[in-house]
Amino acid sequence: MNRVIFYTRGGNTEKLAHAIAKGANTQAQRITPESVKEPADILFIGASIYAGQIHNTLREYLLKLEPGDAGLAVVFSTSAGRKHALQEVKEVLDPKGIKVLDQVYHCKGSFLGFVNRGRPNGLDLRGAEAFADQVCSE
Repeated sequence: MNRVIFYTRGGNTEKLAHAIAKGANTQAQRITPESVKEPADILFIGASIYAGQIHNTLREYLLKLEPGDAGLAVVFSTSAGRKHALQEVKEVLDPKGIKVLDQVYHCKGSFLGFVNRGRPNGLDLRGAEAFADQVCSE
């Protein structure tokens, strides 16, 4: 079973999460401090970048994961710039023995209403769906 989890404040990563979920044939789940972990063959992790790092709510969720909770972790993210969440997710999950795919789906997200306005756009969302479909097909 595949799962898609994400954390977002502005909604950019949520848009990607729904596209990723469509490509992975599952539903997207927003992470909260109360979220319960559930095992997955492929765990897609949606992580927005805020002030250069992932949000603490997502970090805390990832810290609770154990090796049997994910056969493979796959990162997707948005940010105002080019930085994506892959390295931070790997830093949390690698020591646990959870394999993290080296490929990441990242796109710019709108910020403050004028930076990257309209992103993620339709092309970004179609790319996210195709990325998830490809990962699940391999």
